Amino acid sequence: MAATRVAVVGGSIAGCAVAIELRKVGCQVTVYERSQGELEGRGLGIGVATEAFADLVSTGLFDNDLRTRQTDERAWFVTDGSPTGRVAWRHPHSSRSTNWGLVWRMLRAKVPDEAYRQPVAVTSVRATTDGALIITEDGEDRYDVVIGADGYRSIIRQFIDPGTRPVYAGYALWRGDLAIDQLPEPVPEELSSALVTVGFPGGHAVFYLIPDPTSPRTRMNWAVYCAMPDRFQDPTWLPPGSIDHGLLADFEKLLTTLPPYWAEVARRTAPESLSLQPIYDHEATRYAAGRLLLAGDAGTLARPHTGSGVLKAMRDARCLGQVWRDHKTWPAAIATYDEQRMVEGNAFVEVGRRLGRAQVEETPPWASMSEEDFQAWFHAVIAGLDNPYKVSTKAEFNTTAC
Repeated sequence: MAATRVAVVGGSIAGCAVAIELRKVGCQVTVYERSQGELEGRGLGIGVATEAFADLVSTGLFDNDLRTRQTDERAWFVTDGSPTGRVAWRHPHSSRSTNWGLVWRMLRAKVPDEAYRQPVAVTSVRATTDGALIITEDGEDRYDVVIGADGYRSIIRQFIDPGTRPVYAGYALWRGDLAIDQLPEPVPEELSSALVTVGFPGGHAVFYLIPDPTSPRTRMNWAVYCAMPDRFQDPTWLPPGSIDHGLLADFEKLLTTLPPYWAEVARRTAPESLSLQPIYDHEATRYAAGRLLLAGDAGTLARPHTGSGVLKAMRDARCLGQVWRDHKTWPAAIATYDEQRMVEGNAFVEVGRRLGRAQVEETPPWASMSEEDFQAWFHAVIAGLDNPYKVSTKAEFNTTAC
C-alpha cells in the first residue's frame, strides 16, 4: 500500500510533534512553515509536570537529556512591606521547567529537512473527494490529509470550524526573562527549587528559573497577569512583539503593585525581551471536517494557567498516530480523533477559565490570607467550587489598563 501523504500547516511545536508521530506510523509528511529562519526565539519558559515529562520521554517525543530545571514546590508570596513579601503558603509542585526554544529545537531535529518546507505560506486549502489541496503562492499540491497546526490565529480553522473564534478573556500576560546574574541581591532561596507565585489585587505574577537556550547558563523567566483595555477584543490588534510607549507606561504602573524585589526583576528585563500576550479562550465545535484536521492551539486554546499548551499539542500528535494505527483508514481515524480531542481540548479551556477567574478576575485578599485560607481557596478552585475568598475586579477590567 502506498504511503499516505499528509500536509501539516505550521512548523512550530505542535506541527513538528504531529509530523514525528505520523512518520512513526508510515505516513509521508510535509510540514509547511511560513516564517523564515529558526523559531526558537518565539517563546520563553514552559513547565511540564514531572510525571508527564517522563511519559513524553518514554514515547520518544522528548529526549531525556533535554535541559530542564526541577521544581519541587510552589511558594505563594504576598505583599507585607518587605522587599520580597512574605511566603503565605507552600505546597508540593513537581515539574520540569525548560525553555520553549529548546523544546522546539529538539522536536525540529526529529523532522528531516526535506520534509520541512520553509518559508512557504499556505494561503488556502480545498477539499476533494478523497483528500485536500494545499494552496500556496507557488501553486497547489494534493494530500490525503491536511492538518492545521498553525496556532490560535489558524487559517485552516475557518475551513473546519468557521463559526468559532478566540474570545478575549479580559486580561493579558506580560512576559520576560533575564540572565540569572542580573537578578537583584540577595536572591530568594525559594528560586532554587520552587515556582514562585506573587499575588496582588487583580492578578498575580510567576517567577521560575529556566535553561538559557544558547548557553549552559540559567535565566529567570517571569510572567505577570493583569487587566488590560478593551481593544484586545480583536485578536489581531496586537501582533506578537508590538509594545508601544503607552503600554510600557501601563507596565510600569503595574509593577508598583508587586513587592519591590519582584518588581525590580521585571524592570531589569531588557525592553526587547518584553512581550505582551492577550489571553483568549477558544472552544471547538469540531476538530475535523472531511480530510482536514486541527492540532495544538489551532484546535482549542486554553489559558496559560493550565500549563497545557505544549502537553496538549503532544497529546494531539500522539492521538493522531494512535488512531491511524487502530483504524488504517482516514475516515474512521479522523472520526475518532475528532471526538476524543474535542472533549479533552474543551475541558482544558474550562479549567483555564476557572483558574483565570480565581487568580485574576476575582482575586482573593491575598495579603491577609493565612496558610489555612490559602489551602481552602486553592482546593475550592481545583474542585470547581465557589471561591470563598473572591474579590471581583471585573469593574476595573474594561476601564483601566494595568
